[in-house]
Amino acid sequence: MNRFSLFYLISSALKRIKIFLKDWYVNSFVAFWDFLLKTLNRLDKTLAIKVTFRHWLEPLYQDRTIVGYILGFIFRTLRIAIAAVIYLVVAAFVFFCYFVWAMTPFFLLVKSIA
Repeated sequence: MNRFSLFYLISSALKRIKIFLKDWYVNSFVAFWDFLLKTLNRLDKTLAIKVTFRHWLEPLYQDRTIVGYILGFIFRTLRIAIAAVIYLVVAAFVFFCYFVWAMTPFFLLVKSIA
């Protein structure tokens, strides 16, 4: 083999590795991130954490007595806390899935060598 064909093979292999790394890590991270944001947006339509946080210190059902203010604070605080826990669980699950996805090539490489 002459030098040109060897150079071509090496540069072609490096180019394929670069394309693989970009597709596997960068593009998949964008896909996982997009999935996470869409999922959290759908959850917000159900849990309404933005609206609940906006009206956090307002009285419950517009009952302007001290009981309405206390119950509104308690119920909305609990609703925000529960929604935040659900959001964190969903985000942790998506990040765990991405971590498994990102480690798969290394795992396969180690398994093939061993």
